[in-house]
Amino acid sequence: MENNKIEELKQFGDDFEENKEIIKPVILIVDDDSNVREALHLALQKKYDTIVCANGDEGIKNVSFKVFTVVLDIKMEGKSGFETFKEIKSRFPYVPIIFYSGFQDLKSPFEIINDYRPFGYILKGGEAKTLLDTIDSAVDYYKQINKNEFLVKKLEKTNKELEKSEKKYKELVENSLDLIFSLDSEGRIIAINRSVTKILKYNKKDIVNKHFIDLVYKLNIINHININERIFQEKFQELAQSKETVFFTCELVTEIGEPREMNIRLQYLPIDNDFHVLGTASYIEEDILLKMCESENQVYKIENYLTQVDMICQRLSNAAIKYAGTETALDLKLCLRELLVNSMEHGNLGINFDEKSEALMEDTYFQLLIYRQLKPENIKKRITIEYSLIPEKIEISITDEGEGFNHKNILTRSKYDPSTMVLGHGRGIMMAKGFFDKIEYNKKGNSVYLLKSFSDVENKLDV
Repeated sequence: MENNKIEELKQFGDDFEENKEIIKPVILIVDDDSNVREALHLALQKKYDTIVCANGDEGIKNVSFKVFTVVLDIKMEGKSGFETFKEIKSRFPYVPIIFYSGFQDLKSPFEIINDYRPFGYILKGGEAKTLLDTIDSAVDYYKQINKNEFLVKKLEKTNKELEKSEKKYKELVENSLDLIFSLDSEGRIIAINRSVTKILKYNKKDIVNKHFIDLVYKLNIINHININERIFQEKFQELAQSKETVFFTCELVTEIGEPREMNIRLQYLPIDNDFHVLGTASYIEEDILLKMCESENQVYKIENYLTQVDMICQRLSNAAIKYAGTETALDLKLCLRELLVNSMEHGNLGINFDEKSEALMEDTYFQLLIYRQLKPENIKKRITIEYSLIPEKIEISITDEGEGFNHKNILTRSKYDPSTMVLGHGRGIMMAKGFFDKIEYNKKGNSVYLLKSFSDVENKLDV
């Protein structure tokens, strides 16, 4: 009867659908009966590649990761199927092994399955299809095991690559010449790179969790207003409301209290539905030509943007510092900014005192600013800045395209007048009056002439 089953296996092989894959799975056949080996080879050859072995030692020698399934006889000369099973499993624990045997004397199928946990136990003399279906299932199982192992290895490789990339990125950030930092929604420093030590001489650990304002240079100038702190607060609020990246120039303070002028960039980062800021601070490139300049006359026309206002203020301050000295140049920058902001807000954009006061109190100032900037009648309006700089003085005229205002009431008001001191945004002209040697408005009130003499300025820069 067993010979009939062998013939059935041979015939069954001819009925298999031909495999289209170039590389076939390998089946290892270990049986001391040459007829069984031949029959299994013929039955499997169209779908699988086979390795046939006559005993356990040959089987152990030929097993490898390329073997998808082992078909193993139990009763053989030399090593038994049980011994062969244990040795193969010790080296290749995931390869499926199917016992295919007519040996039933010493152990029952239940005992064999319970003791060895083979993928299958098929008695010779049974249906050929049962064996072949079991082999197919074993091959599919091994493919899945390999796939999972491949995915695990791929995941491990990916994790290693990510760790390597993160380490490389961290090194790039830490070794950057720029100051790189992140802030929370309140402006507190979450993280900062080691450049804070190189640039500002602080220890990183001492800076984390502090407010960024603590890094801003606080030189008390006219009326105790700090332009650096004010610029940062305005830009931070602008970023919080618009979510658009902001750029500005600001002086940071070193550990020994010295100012360090930097270009600041703040970018909104939505992380876990929370507000975070990625910031950079870089050195301002020195304007070599500006150092060579003895005098200059320039005309600028700027749009109604705070960024452009800050750029003009910085440009004129840098130009004047050679003759005016650091402190006077900072005062010039602050006063000029106040007047330019007035020209933009009250002149070109038509924002009156009460509207700005209300917007500042309700924290909607930047929404109001954007709304007025986008109104059709304001889009083409410009602020014209003309200035003349010589070693002895700087002359500046600022003209907007607004309706003007009654400047006489403000110019004749004392700087200690309570109406001037209550709201910070209402004292720009008074600050300018206290700084410039001459300030004259045209009759309409939309153009102002400013004069600052450097003849009495001490501690000018030697260039």
